[in-house]
Amino acid sequence: MNRAMARNFRQKVIAYGVALAGVAFMTALYKAFITGVNATTVALSLLLVVLAIASRYGLGPSIAASIAGMLCFNFFFLPPVGALTIQDPQNWVALFAFLVTAVTASQLSSAARSRASEAERRREEVMKLYHLSRAIIATPDSETAVSSIARQVVEVFDLDYCGVLAPDEMGQWHRLAVSAELLFRPDDAMIEHAFKSGIVLISNSPQDANEGLRDVAYGPLKMGARPIGVLVLRAQSLEENTVEAIAGLTALALERARFLKEVSRTEALKQSERLKSALLDAVTHDVRTPLTSIKASVTTLLNEPAVHGEGSLDDEGRREMLEVIDEEADRLNRFLEGLLEMARIEAGEMHLNPRLSSIDEIVLTALERAESLTRGHIVKTSLEADLPLVRVDARAVTEVIFTLLDNASKYSPAGSTIMVSAGLAGDDTLRVTVEDEGPGVARDLRERIFDKFFRVMRDGESGAPRTPPGMGMGLAIARAIVEAHGGRIWIEDTSLNRGARFAFTLRIEETKTV
Repeated sequence: MNRAMARNFRQKVIAYGVALAGVAFMTALYKAFITGVNATTVALSLLLVVLAIASRYGLGPSIAASIAGMLCFNFFFLPPVGALTIQDPQNWVALFAFLVTAVTASQLSSAARSRASEAERRREEVMKLYHLSRAIIATPDSETAVSSIARQVVEVFDLDYCGVLAPDEMGQWHRLAVSAELLFRPDDAMIEHAFKSGIVLISNSPQDANEGLRDVAYGPLKMGARPIGVLVLRAQSLEENTVEAIAGLTALALERARFLKEVSRTEALKQSERLKSALLDAVTHDVRTPLTSIKASVTTLLNEPAVHGEGSLDDEGRREMLEVIDEEADRLNRFLEGLLEMARIEAGEMHLNPRLSSIDEIVLTALERAESLTRGHIVKTSLEADLPLVRVDARAVTEVIFTLLDNASKYSPAGSTIMVSAGLAGDDTLRVTVEDEGPGVARDLRERIFDKFFRVMRDGESGAPRTPPGMGMGLAIARAIVEAHGGRIWIEDTSLNRGARFAFTLRIEETKTV
């Protein structure tokens, strides 16, 4: 006898034992302690025992209690007491009425109990389906949606196994998801039959010598009338309606996963097109403009008369041309360096060389690099005295401040002030800000502005919006550098509610001062 059958047998023995014990207890109670009552009272009390047994253990034990109660009622309470014979015909009627009433009440009580149990089972099944549908809807992406289906089904419905299978174009079956690897193998013929017929098939499969047989269900997965796969479930007991409901939700989960994948692919294509367009536009502008200036200056110098005369450039003119060539070459070099730096960041190959550095020297170096860009602005600094050294890659942090200065010069009018500040923001944090007097950045753009290739339109001289020079990579690179140092970068409101203030933080690891 296997373990499941033994457990079921024990439960039945307990139920019948309680039924007989209840009748015996009620009989002993009236026989030994409550004497002098009439037979009707005893019969009603025994009937209560039968109803209690029926409501708790079902029809079989309650019928046993009815028969035992009839015998005890006859033997102990109907004359002649102590014998199963009945002298008075009226007592035959009373005994028969007791038995019929007890059996009928047992059936009614058992039926009510069964209906209540069925209603509770269906309520639990509906709740399980609801929880499964919520789990499916809450799945964030297509890969997780497919891989987690089987696990969610097993967890919600307390099953042994769940597998989701689908055929490829060649008709070969593949497992899309599986809850666990079990020793049993789903029947290929049953899978094919369920897939082609579109009906639920349930068979029995041995678990082991102790657990006995388990139900294995094969439910077709369909979208409309089109079959897309088969759901394989394994549990102690499975019903066709339950399998159909789970298969329906699983099919919806697969379709949702396919839809999420299509949406992701479409969004990736759109993003790729946007990046491609932005890159092409930036390359066209930021490469052509410096080359045009360099070409014009070189052409002017080449066409200059060999001998000083009318139309020739003086020393000052030639110097201006050479400065234009130098500045535009630097601009082109920065553009190419930005491309390479972004490529390194994307590939995860940005290597920092942190050393103890002075933020004062870093700010000074950045200001010197940005001198040609900020020439038409008033640049001021506000650096707290005795700032501690910070362990950073000085070259990389200089690039961050240079990018912020470049950004401020592009978006603020000529003659306006650009303020660079540095100071402590707590015991272990250094805060650096670059503030301009430009139009500022709208709140809804303050996160997007650090995305690759994102640039804010600004008003041109005619009042029409135009895109400023640059590829929109500088702030993305700056954020990557700051975050690689364990800090963060953001935009905040200025004290005068005009312009933009870019701020970033660096962690202080040393207490030495400069």
